Amino acid sequence: MIFEGISKTFSTEEDKQYKTIGAFWDELSAKYGRENLRGLGYNWTDNTIEYVIGLKEGVIEGANCSVRLPDEGWSVVKGKTEQLGQMYNDIYLEGCLKYEIETFNDKGECEIRYCR
Repeated sequence: MIFEGISKTFSTEEDKQYKTIGAFWDELSAKYGRENLRGLGYNWTDNTIEYVIGLKEGVIEGANCSVRLPDEGWSVVKGKTEQLGQMYNDIYLEGCLKYEIETFNDKGECEIRYCR
């Protein structure tokens, strides 16, 4: 599977990524609609994450990144967007991730697909 989209690097210090990646989502959602997007987190360091937002179908305008992802080995968790931090705390209890793909809707629901 190939994930294409607009890539940025975000700080993970003091969980800043939730606010800054959220603003990135808001910016692109205004143009494309939240339910048409998906976000990919990968390439973590001690204090950063690479994050890419792309369309669920097609290629987003201004795409600057293409990431090859595994076709198998994904787990899925669904919940409320307001509980995203706790969802990730639970996921990380089992270890670090290689990739995460997030989707959100305007009803406050989210889905996290992740691969270790």
